[in-house]
Amino acid sequence: MADALERLTNLLAVLLETKVPLSLDRIFHNMPGQYPTEMAARRGAFERDKAVLRGQGIPLQQSVLSDGGTGYWIDRDAYELGDLGLTEEEKRALQLAVAAVRLGVDWGDDALLKIGGPDGSFSAIDVTAALPSLPALAPLFEAHLTRSTVTFRYRGKVRQLDPWGLLSREGFWYVVGFEHAAGERRTFRVDRIDGDVQISGTECFEVPDGFDPATAVIDDPKAVGAVPGTNARVRVSALRSQRVENEVGTANVEQRNDDGSVVVLVPCANLNAFRSWLFGLGDHAEVLGPPEVRADVVQWLRQMVGSQ
Repeated sequence: MADALERLTNLLAVLLETKVPLSLDRIFHNMPGQYPTEMAARRGAFERDKAVLRGQGIPLQQSVLSDGGTGYWIDRDAYELGDLGLTEEEKRALQLAVAAVRLGVDWGDDALLKIGGPDGSFSAIDVTAALPSLPALAPLFEAHLTRSTVTFRYRGKVRQLDPWGLLSREGFWYVVGFEHAAGERRTFRVDRIDGDVQISGTECFEVPDGFDPATAVIDDPKAVGAVPGTNARVRVSALRSQRVENEVGTANVEQRNDDGSVVVLVPCANLNAFRSWLFGLGDHAEVLGPPEVRADVVQWLRQMVGSQ
């Protein structure tokens, strides 16, 4: 049986394409294997899907059929975008882009429908890029637009966040906002959110004046993590000292030694990114502290040696 997201996408397409209202039996016939076989469970799943579509503002219509049953369809004129003033070449370029770059089972097909497709013209186009669909993105965007607080799990902890903004950088989505427990602004990578994002209430917060998510997300991936501002003290040999100083900045050189080595402060909130940077220096770098960061690096090295 298809997952809920795939089923919703296919239901949307079926109800958009129909010229007449469809009974439940006809809907299930047009979507073989996507709903439960047991009738009560099948109807329950359809009712949930119907509520989700309407909750997203999709104009799902229903009417009484000649046999007394209920028929369903989507008002295409109300659903599709109005005239965007695009030329045929511009429209085809948009359709081509969405057809060639898969955003996941939901967004790509939905976008094609909204700009007038699909008409079969793009069925033979090769997918040139595949971008994963993140279930957390839709509720985060919704919460941002409605100024609603969200709750989710991140690195084993429950977080309550006022999502001030979202942006994509270096192939990853980030949400930036005020985390209640921390009492300050925090940044979270969306693909690392565990499970569902729960939205609570509306108009719960205001975005601070002048806030810009483009300047709120740190460019250095080593600095994006559970505890922003965390730095490691790293001793770098004379052979690599100038290179590292150029990278981290002179202000982050804590100590210069007589042998030409330096001790620098390096962001390590994201331990995976920090380890990747560290091991790029090979034997020319040693973590001096904090103790927990040094212990993490030592343990990781032991695991690497033990797995060989």
